[in-house]
Amino acid sequence: MVLKRLFTAIGVLAAALALSLSATTTASAAATADVPPSEVASASVPDTASEQRTCRARFSDGVNQRLRADAGSTILGIIPAGTWVQASCTRVAGGTYTACGLSSDYWMEVFWNGKWGYSVWSCVQDWEYTN
Repeated sequence: MVLKRLFTAIGVLAAALALSLSATTTASAAATADVPPSEVASASVPDTASEQRTCRARFSDGVNQRLRADAGSTILGIIPAGTWVQASCTRVAGGTYTACGLSSDYWMEVFWNGKWGYSVWSCVQDWEYTN
């Protein structure tokens, strides 16, 4: 359990580092560094590093969508497991929670049922750029 948390934390930090470094790379480098390998061939790479990216995510378990990045915040809805939702391309720090076997304070901003809110980062099963 401790090793799983450690490796998850290392993976999250590596992803965050890759995202922060991608802002200074060229468009051709971004095609291989920012896009999952399965998407490289069909990815649409922004012309400039400042162009806004969009992402999507799906969760391994059904998760609450909350008004704020805090476990005590108002629940806006429940996102069913395996459902793709529009999501932010970065994680945000918020209140600590335990979900999907991990404790964390990282959250993902998600769009579900016509509203933006926050869901737990530890339950993210898949995440990818959509542009």
